[in-house]
Amino acid sequence: MKRILLIEDNHNLREEILNVLELEGFEVRTAENGRVGLERVAAGRPDVIVLDLMMPEMDGFEFVAELRSRPDGRDVPVLVVTAKDLTEDDRRRLTGGVERVILKRGYGPDELLDELRRALTRPAERRRLAGDSAPS
Repeated sequence: MKRILLIEDNHNLREEILNVLELEGFEVRTAENGRVGLERVAAGRPDVIVLDLMMPEMDGFEFVAELRSRPDGRDVPVLVVTAKDLTEDDRRRLTGGVERVILKRGYGPDELLDELRRALTRPAERRRLAGDSAPS
């Protein structure tokens, strides 16, 4: 079973996304901000992280920078789901740190699930290209 870490400060939205992911058979842990998200990663590496950018305590930008500085978080795929209109500076801050940025408006559960499936298959593709055929 694939493990998803969902980091979202809006309780209602977090519960809504959690329900969709669990119905699809994912094991989901949640966090209400980036600081709690880092604790969850330390407690057990997820297969993919779904991350909101604008949160109290530690926002998504800080979370990604900290995650990528840790050995247990360098290669975990991160999907950013945000309502924020990203500036060029925002995009530069995320470059290389996230798989994809998804705008909350215009994306529904099916699109999120498609992006998650793509992110979950990429590590297996990387191993296959490197000649390692170990299962994911």
